[in-house]
Amino acid sequence: MAEFSFIRSSAGLLPADADGKEWMEKLRYGVRVIANVVVPRNPKFNRKFFAMLHVAYDNHDWPVVSYTGGETSCSFDRFRKDVTIQAGFYAVTCNTRGVVRKEAQSISFAKMDEAEFGQLYSAVLDVILAEFLTGWTSGDMDHAVDQMLSFA
Repeated sequence: MAEFSFIRSSAGLLPADADGKEWMEKLRYGVRVIANVVVPRNPKFNRKFFAMLHVAYDNHDWPVVSYTGGETSCSFDRFRKDVTIQAGFYAVTCNTRGVVRKEAQSISFAKMDEAEFGQLYSAVLDVILAEFLTGWTSGDMDHAVDQMLSFA
């Protein structure tokens, strides 16, 4: 299985790079090709989303919880999944004991288009400001995210 990028033009789909061009040149005319097509989201918007999550995670006062095996606290990955669920982007599943659970929706490029990702961003921002950074405004968050991205 190969993966190539293409660009739509008036002449049809054209290879976006040398590897794709080489592959197309080897392909005989009339050969049927099956493709899984993904239109990638704006990668800058994706980075902005994760920067927003990191700002919220880094600026929240996380409790340390004791349990029989020691102490633990919330991980970034758990935080990302939880705010995604709180924002309403989840699937309901059932575990092996019959307990209903909410699983965070996948945000992969293949599973979520640009428009839905924009809705997720806005809803997660609302959750963060209401639940974790209650004294912040969306302007405060934008400023912090812009600062974080300027260092990247």
